[in-house]
Amino acid sequence: MCRFQGSLDLLEFNPNYNPQSGRSLTREEAFVLGWLLFNQQGRNYADIMRECRLSLRQVDAAIQGLIDIEMLVTR
Repeated sequence: MCRFQGSLDLLEFNPNYNPQSGRSLTREEAFVLGWLLFNQQGRNYADIMRECRLSLRQVDAAIQGLIDIEMLVTR
């Protein structure tokens, strides 16, 4: 399970993210990041899983991966 335990609405793109310091995104991370950027409010796991066609485990892993590379931060 993901170490992130907050609301999906608390996640936002890190404006200070340096793409030169990171790694390539996985397919799941790209889907999740796009979904989070497009849906700024009222986010929930059921919607992200359905719209990205990912399992809960895949969504959790993608969120944690994006937090680990500091592309996502919490408000």
